[in-house]
Formats: sequence, C-alpha cells, structure tokens
Amino acid sequence: MKTITTISGVYAGSVAAGIKPGRDDLAYIYVPNAVASAGVFTTNKFKAACVTYTQKLMKRHTVKAVIINAGNANAATGDVGIRNAKRTGSRAAKRLNIPATEVAVSSTGIIGVQLPIDKIEAGLDTLLANPYQVDGMAAANAIMTTDLVPKHAYAEAIIGNKRIQVAGIAKGSGMIEPNMATMLGFVVTNARLDRAQLATHLKAAVDDSFNQISVDSDTSTNDMVLAFATGDHDVSPHDPEAVAAFRRLLTTVCQDLAKAIARDGEGATKLIELNVAGAASRSDARKIGKSVINSPLVKTAIHGADPNWGRVAAAIGKTPDVKINPDKVTIRFASTTVFEAGAPIDFDRELVSDALRRSTVVIDITLGLGSGRAQLWGCDLTKGYIDINTDYS
Repeated sequence: MKTITTISGVYAGSVAAGIKPGRDDLAYIYVPNAVASAGVFTTNKFKAACVTYTQKLMKRHTVKAVIINAGNANAATGDVGIRNAKRTGSRAAKRLNIPATEVAVSSTGIIGVQLPIDKIEAGLDTLLANPYQVDGMAAANAIMTTDLVPKHAYAEAIIGNKRIQVAGIAKGSGMIEPNMATMLGFVVTNARLDRAQLATHLKAAVDDSFNQISVDSDTSTNDMVLAFATGDHDVSPHDPEAVAAFRRLLTTVCQDLAKAIARDGEGATKLIELNVAGAASRSDARKIGKSVINSPLVKTAIHGADPNWGRVAAAIGKTPDVKINPDKVTIRFASTTVFEAGAPIDFDRELVSDALRRSTVVIDITLGLGSGRAQLWGCDLTKGYIDINTDYS
C-alpha cells in the first residue's frame, strides 16, 4: 500500500514508549528538505497544549517534522502541558539536529491528564536514533486511539508534465465534527509551493473533506491537519489549470482520509454519504447537510435500515438561518425517491430497507432553490458508540 513514505524525502516511523501499554504509541514524520508547511487547527476554545504550541510555531516557521503521541491528549493541562509540549519538540529537534522551531507536536487521547514526559523523551531517543525510517504504515498505526483501522491515502497526477504526488495518514473515530474528534491528519506532497500557497490549498481541501464529516457532532480539543511540501516539482501559481489540478489532487486525498474516519466511527456499521443540491447558497447546503448528518434520529434510522424520510425532513427543517421551501424539497434513499416536491410518495419499503442494509448508504436531498450544493459523510449510531465511550477512561 502506498503511504506518506512512498514520496521521496519523507521519513516516518514509530515506537512503543509506554503511554498505551502493549503497542506503538509514539510516531514521527520528518521532511528534512521541506520548502513549505501549513496547518489547520481545531476551533474548540479548549485547545490542547500541542495545538497552541504548534499553531504559534507555524505562524513564523517552516516546520520539517512532527511528533505524534497516542494515549494522552495533553489538553486542559495548564502551564505544565505547554512545557511538556515544548520539551517534546526540543528533545526531537536535538535528535534530528534541527532547530526546535522546525518541530511540531501533536497528541491524541484522554483529556486532563499530564503527558508522561519522561516516557516520551526516552521514546524519542530510541525512535529518532535513526531518523530516516521509511515506515509510514507504522506511523499510521501508532497514532490510533479508538480507531479500528489505520487510515492512509495516496494519489498522483501529471501536472505541468510532472508527476505530482500527495499522500496522507490520519486518525479519528470518536469526538468527530472537525471545525477547522480527536482527529489528526498529516499530508505530504512532492510539489514546490510557498507557505501561503500551501496554506490556501490546505484550507480549501480541509473545508471540502474533514470539515464535511461527522461521527458524533463533537469538536475535539486536538483537531489538527498538517501539510508538508518537499519541493521536488513546481506547480506554477501562474497556471490556473495547474493550480486547479493540484487543488483537486490534495482534496481527493483529504476526502479519502475523511471518509475513512467516518466509516470507522466509534461503533459504526455503515458509512452515510449525504448529497445536498439546489440550496440557495453553498453555505446553506453545508449547514443543512450538517443538520442531517448529525441527527441522532437519522443516524439510528439508518442503523436500523428504516426508510423514515420524516427524520431527514425534520432535520432539514430545524436548520437555523437557511432558506427552505418545504414544497420544493425532494428526498432520496439509495437512488429511490421517498419524498417529492413537499409530499410523500409511494415506494417499495422493503426494497429501500434492503439498500439501507449496505455498508454505504447514500441520501440525496434536493431543495429546488438555487445552485448551492455540498457533500458530507457520517455514520450510523449504535450501542457500540455508548459502550466505547463509557469504557474510555
């Protein structure tokens, strides 16, 4: 499988530092020749120490490495948490022989517990004894918390006669409604872009991917998506076609990672793909989509393979500050129209129920008001979600 270390000049690996006993729990990504880096971060006011530290760092510096630990979020940990984030970055920088300002820090796990910094520093000494490991798979596995599977994505395209590559890893399964759960994403490309260009592309890609998923409507304290560019091949900012092609490539990788997170939602058995069309604006389409994808009633109906279109209609109607005309709304489950132009219609319930039992369920909403559209991804809500989160601490 192709992953981040498929791209030349990208190094990654992991080690068992003892934060989560019995498995690797400390990982790194290192791009020594990075020409640009960019990040998108949680909007939660309770930002984890790693987010505060990395966000400040990236405003002034090109980051060339990130250290990621699982098992501890280092969130709501006060000044000690900030000091531990700095210690993590400084120890890694020493081992990599680069300035501390070039090392980002990312954490995931339980909130309100101090990092076992002695274990992390000892783990970094082992992990970075050889900083040129090419094991992106190991890194993806090490950053998981309640995830059941690691998440990788890779895509490439010929842009300006050059083979441009984008690859990423991510983790996330619960506390997922990124607004940029605990959701982390790390993306690399062999393109040459400056910091501003990469930041612009990343923000747009995140808006159409990670910001369009939801597992449980909770925004984490630790959400972070970082991108690195190795600079091997130019993507001319003066060529609109090349710029658009790179944006599509980056968005594809981010969407593949985002869908993998939604599919692996805690306790989930189904991926829900929601398409909203005909909204008065793109903003309205996104708001309506979030209202539907977050609805516990919609999510439980899908889990039970119940074609209860009324739950979708109610979720559409409760959305604040958007234009809705119920007489123009049409709803489809798995390509079968179940509600049309504001009125129920006859449909084969057993046929639709069978379609809702599949691992991927598609819901289409048409609003008949304009050209605004959005695509979102979520998952069903099961008893497994409750079990995982009551046992978490």
